[in-house]
Amino acid sequence: MLNLFYCHGFASSFDPNKSKIHTLARLGSVGGCHIDYTSRADEVVSHVIEQGNFAKVDLIVGTSMGGWLAAELGASLGIPFVAINPAVEPSQTLCKYIGSGEDYQGKPYTLTESVVASYYPIAKNGCGLILLDEGDEVIDARHTREVLKDYYQVEMFEGGNHRFAHMEEALPLIASFQSRK
Repeated sequence: MLNLFYCHGFASSFDPNKSKIHTLARLGSVGGCHIDYTSRADEVVSHVIEQGNFAKVDLIVGTSMGGWLAAELGASLGIPFVAINPAVEPSQTLCKYIGSGEDYQGKPYTLTESVVASYYPIAKNGCGLILLDEGDEVIDARHTREVLKDYYQVEMFEGGNHRFAHMEEALPLIASFQSRK
């Protein structure tokens, strides 16, 4: 059984009861932590490294901003990662959330321009699998594929959405990817 670390997306939370986590748990234990993307990129990376016991992690999985973070952690820690509908240029993706808002748990947040500017493009030097839903309404899947196809294995599913509707179908791809590493 694998040890996985899950990185949630912007304005979300780590919830072991979410269906993605339940599906991933068929591969092994899934840990995670709360990630506050209203903090500067370097602070987010440092916080997650402090919170996660990465010495025992076999695979990092992340969705959206968590996909960006999974790639960054994977590249810097030498751990394979899976990025699902990842933010490839988070300083652009996050622009529409600048200001005050409410996260998916109903908690208020403030995201500043300087924080958004601190986010750099997705890492292209790790060992990763990129999973995309063609119907992602937040991040252009075709653009993501073009940006990352020369660096990683990229798999795109027809239809779907930003929340990623193909977790069941993707599980064998994840297992196969991990077993080759």
